[in-house]
Amino acid sequence: MKRSKLNAVFLATSSALMALSANPSDNPGAHQHGHAELQVALDGNQIDLIFTSPAYNLLGFEHRARTDDQKALVKETEEWLEHTPLINTPDASCEVASADVYHKAGYGSGDHHDHGHGHGHGSNGHDHHAHDHQGHNEHEHSEGYGHSDFEVTQVLNCTGLASAEALLTPLTERFPEIEDLGVQWVWSGGQGSARLEHQERSFSLTGQ
Repeated sequence: MKRSKLNAVFLATSSALMALSANPSDNPGAHQHGHAELQVALDGNQIDLIFTSPAYNLLGFEHRARTDDQKALVKETEEWLEHTPLINTPDASCEVASADVYHKAGYGSGDHHDHGHGHGHGSNGHDHHAHDHQGHNEHEHSEGYGHSDFEVTQVLNCTGLASAEALLTPLTERFPEIEDLGVQWVWSGGQGSARLEHQERSFSLTGQ
C-alpha cells in the first residue's frame, strides 16, 4: 500500500511511536465504526500526533457530501480538527502550531479526493493520495467506494507540558459516535497506551 504523506510526516517526527503502533495487539488497524486511534509523541513542550477515524464517527456518513447540510458539516468538522488541539494539558495550555486533515468525504461526484490543510510550519495546500482498504464493506455506497477515513496530524506547543502527568482529549465528547478511542504515546518517561470508553477524556502518562 502506498504510504500517505501523513504517515511519512509522522514517521519522520516519531519513528518510535510508529513502531509502537505497528504492534498488532495494540492497534487493530481495521476500519471499524465506533473505534478511533490517537497516537502521540511528546518532546519537551511539543506534541506530535496522528488521529485516525472512520468518517462515520465524525460525520454520521461515509459517502461524499450530497446535501448542503452535509457539505456544511464536512467543512465545520474540517475546521474544528484544524484549529482545536486534539490533546491538551489540564490547564488547556496547548496551541495548534500546524495541522493537516485528510479525508474522502468531498463535495464532488467525480474521483475520490483527499483534503489537506496546513498552517504554521506544516504542509500547505492539497495532497491527493490513495488509500487501500481491504475486506468486505457492509456500507458500500452508490458512488463506487465504501470505507472512508479521516486522518489528522497536528503539531502542538504546550506550555508546561513537561510537568503534566495526565492529558485530556476533546474527541470523545465532540464526536459521541466514537465509542472507544485507542491512545498510544511515547515520551521521556517511556511509552504507554490507554483505551478511552464513550466520552472519557483523560489518560495518565504514568499509569494508574
